Amino acid sequence: MPHVLVCGGVHHDRIWRLDAPLVPGGRLRVRGKTMVLGGGAFHTARALLELGAEVALVSCLAGDALGQAARTALTEQGFDIRHIESVLGETVPLDILVDPDGERTILSPLRSGEAALRMGAPMPVDAAYLNTLHLDDSVLANLVQTPLVISQLPLHPATPRPADYVVTSRSDGGADMASIWTRAAALAGPRLKAVVLTDGPRPITLHDGVASLRIEAAPVCQVSSSIGAGDRFCGSLLAALLAGAPLAEAAATASRQTADWLARRPDADGCSAGVTSGDKLKFIRMNEGI
Repeated sequence: MPHVLVCGGVHHDRIWRLDAPLVPGGRLRVRGKTMVLGGGAFHTARALLELGAEVALVSCLAGDALGQAARTALTEQGFDIRHIESVLGETVPLDILVDPDGERTILSPLRSGEAALRMGAPMPVDAAYLNTLHLDDSVLANLVQTPLVISQLPLHPATPRPADYVVTSRSDGGADMASIWTRAAALAGPRLKAVVLTDGPRPITLHDGVASLRIEAAPVCQVSSSIGAGDRFCGSLLAALLAGAPLAEAAATASRQTADWLARRPDADGCSAGVTSGDKLKFIRMNEGI
């Protein structure tokens, strides 16, 4: 069983289901509202856990009731949470608007700065996945000794980190592969082997700095929500690489597994972290197999 370190946010997503697409200046009608555990690192970690890995999270949570309840839910799911730091303040949910076609609009709170994630002690692992801006030297030292590292390409200035593969989407990274490669190489350093560029239902592009290879994406049926799909792809990609698959095969496997996950996903947005009654929220065990 591989051991994987996942660094990044564990958020509380407040999902608003709209009865029509967003229209500038329009009036929004809401079909329902749910609170779930989310965040890019969390969704990737869920995928890895379900694919048989032991997963340790490097993140931070507020010490309030929501933060404590999240810790309990994560522990019950089987995550190693020894490197989740408790921080002062209250949990601020991330609001996500989802229209009937599954398109999502994310409302991110404006923060003055993001603290660097850190580890309390070294932890030998087989692989690591990074979806965060800033990393402390304690994490960077651990990554140097980690055989396989995948990082998301941050949208904002971030701590350089040793990484073998950098993943981004066309909507985040743009269409200029030369520019994407330059940014990825500055982030990942000399370990960088390839960039993986996803583009929704369109082909996945693999680029090694010289040439590009396109991999057909698995067809996806209409879904009620695409939240977490890109993160699920990253978890499946890492698992396939750990199993010894070449990059092209690993990308095709990850695309197929993500499509299968979306096809069986219920309308309730997967791993529910709580049920709401007004503004009160009580955490429950997350659904299995989602």
